[in-house]
Amino acid sequence: MPIFVRPSGAFPGVINPPPLDPLEVPSLSWTDAQGRMTLLSDWASGWVLQSGVRGLDMPGYDFYTDASPRIDGTALRGLRAQAREVFLPIALFDEDRAAFLARKRSFYRTLNPYLGFGTLTLTEVDGSFRTIEAYYVSGAEGDFGQDSSGLHWQTLGLTFSCPSPYWLGEPVHLEYGSGATGSFFPLLPVVVRDSQVLGATVIDNPGDASAFSVWTIHGPATSVVISNDTTGLRFSVTAPLSASDTLVVDTRERVQTAVLNGTTNWWPNLASDSDLWGLRPGLNNVSLTLVGTNSNTQVQLDYQPCFLTA
Repeated sequence: MPIFVRPSGAFPGVINPPPLDPLEVPSLSWTDAQGRMTLLSDWASGWVLQSGVRGLDMPGYDFYTDASPRIDGTALRGLRAQAREVFLPIALFDEDRAAFLARKRSFYRTLNPYLGFGTLTLTEVDGSFRTIEAYYVSGAEGDFGQDSSGLHWQTLGLTFSCPSPYWLGEPVHLEYGSGATGSFFPLLPVVVRDSQVLGATVIDNPGDASAFSVWTIHGPATSVVISNDTTGLRFSVTAPLSASDTLVVDTRERVQTAVLNGTTNWWPNLASDSDLWGLRPGLNNVSLTLVGTNSNTQVQLDYQPCFLTA
């Protein structure tokens, strides 16, 4: 039987204590698709994250290689980061049987994969955090052995599947335009001149992979071109926007939409050579060219940096 190692503070109840091996980690929580959050590393509230956590660091990779006759070795043709799994061994407990059953059943409802994707969040002691979208796969089927459960406690080895290999950092919001407020990016020399907004700026993506952004464009504008001069990619909006129009261009992979005023599909009004580019890791030289503007025209940029580790 594992050795019961208990953090400081009294255990809620003294009969048949769980064989806990608490893990010294930052705060780790699970939030389901309905917004119900469970802090899985909160001893005082009846949750202990134990040794054996896996999947918080580097993802796996698929490597595509070719071999040629009479040439030693192989040629690397491409690679792809795999979806990841996160394994969390936890213990949950309460002061009596009724309270324990209520806690367990309430938590299990949040694991229901039919609800949709949830979020795992790792928060450091300084308050910074990273998240990853996930859904429950296995581990809560029920093991009632001597070392895995008691009348008011149970240990679980939960497996979550994460479709993306990357942990997301804190959201970044930038605003551009002559009347921009809030997080206006000061390096951008955006001016309104001759009905045209011209701007060039450097955006630093601190992540480890390309970050695909959501662009929100508030009219008026007769045309819009947004370019990443570092990668040579751009997208263009060819239809005019009135002063009351708001266009949202979502470049995120597996999403990629252009929606006007929250309802109208604006995809046909993107130029045929448009590429919904992402911000590569590091510095990106970005240009905005908007024609037919006034002082109310504004462009907003929202993205989350993507990291290899939590």
